[in-house]
Amino acid sequence: MLFAAMVGIHDVLLRHAVERGTEELLAQRLATILDAVASAPEGDRDRIAHALSRADLEVHWRRDAAPTPEHPSREEWPTVAARTAALSGVATELRVRPGRYEAASDRLVGIGAVARLQDGSWLEVELASFTVLSADQGVLHSYAATVGLALLLAVGFAARSVSAPVSALAKAVSRLDPEGEPPALSASGPREVRQLAEALTDMSMRTRDAFRQRTLALGALSHDLMSPIARLRLRAEDLPEEVQQPIRRDLAEMETMVSDVLAYLRGGHGGEAVLPLSIAALVRTVADEFADAGTPVEEGRIDDAVAPGRRVAIKRAVTNLVANAVRHGRDPWIEVEALPDAVLVRVGDRGPGIPPEDLPRVTEPFFRGDRARTAGGGSGLGLSTAQAIVEAHGGHLAVESALGRGTVVTLTLPRWPQGADDGQPSNKTM
Repeated sequence: MLFAAMVGIHDVLLRHAVERGTEELLAQRLATILDAVASAPEGDRDRIAHALSRADLEVHWRRDAAPTPEHPSREEWPTVAARTAALSGVATELRVRPGRYEAASDRLVGIGAVARLQDGSWLEVELASFTVLSADQGVLHSYAATVGLALLLAVGFAARSVSAPVSALAKAVSRLDPEGEPPALSASGPREVRQLAEALTDMSMRTRDAFRQRTLALGALSHDLMSPIARLRLRAEDLPEEVQQPIRRDLAEMETMVSDVLAYLRGGHGGEAVLPLSIAALVRTVADEFADAGTPVEEGRIDDAVAPGRRVAIKRAVTNLVANAVRHGRDPWIEVEALPDAVLVRVGDRGPGIPPEDLPRVTEPFFRGDRARTAGGGSGLGLSTAQAIVEAHGGHLAVESALGRGTVVTLTLPRWPQGADDGQPSNKTM
């Protein structure tokens, strides 16, 4: 009886391990396929889905029609669905069900998955089944420990062979520069990962070309918009003085709005080379310019710190923040704090603050709260442009405000690597 109990327990444990291992393998496989298709542009998804298909794998992408299950009466596989969703995260709805049914043997020969992607399209996957357990129970019981160990090793190797190339690919993708040369993406790993790497490389090259075309278009647009404004300003000189003043104000406002829109569209991509910048010197320059214009800016803590960046773009971001503090608050101040791996630029005021309901929207393009509209001036692009510039430099922007106490905007920029050659510009240009 003890032997029978041990054999029975071993059999149960082995079956459990086999089931869990099979579920993990299926979840990893399904997650890789989901990520490969969902990360591609919509126009390429059908092509990628067909490229992933082969004799034992069928992948179909549908724009809007939900697939109809072949066997609606069969149970779904919630554990595999949950694990796949945890690994991928690109599906808003995911069902894993038995696949095609083979009547001759009365068994399922595949696993089916139906996923609804975040854009509302659908992905259907059919995988051939895995035959893991032996039908000879005597052999199974005799070699249960060996089979269990081999299965665990196989699961670990398979998981590693799938996850390692995906991790390496994710790191390479995180280094993609919209206007730089695409990095060499790993061509190792499963077939799906190799195809994904090729698709990402192609997408990166198309994105780079699109950014370059946009830069040329923005330059032409700037000339086409600014030239008529300059001509109107010259023609206004011939008008009486009392007529000139309102025209000049309107033209100045138009010029500012055009400049703000172009700066927002350009973001941090303005054709400058990335150079090591002294953030302290740049901040002091901005403060001096406002002081020369009659608006003193209090300088707080100013740490010496160097960050890689495009000087004109970073200066515009800081200038926009100070201009907002001057326009919508009072007693503007600025400070620079150097951290081991980052540089923080804080711009604040002691004004009325931003209402809590407006705070989540202040970085939206053209958004101006009630107080900003009442105060007049500005295009509603100051914070949006600053955010676009900082994010293009690998940083981020945060806004904090309390009613009656003022507002603080913090720019976080990556710090120039210690020991780097400060005299050499980066190869990245925008």
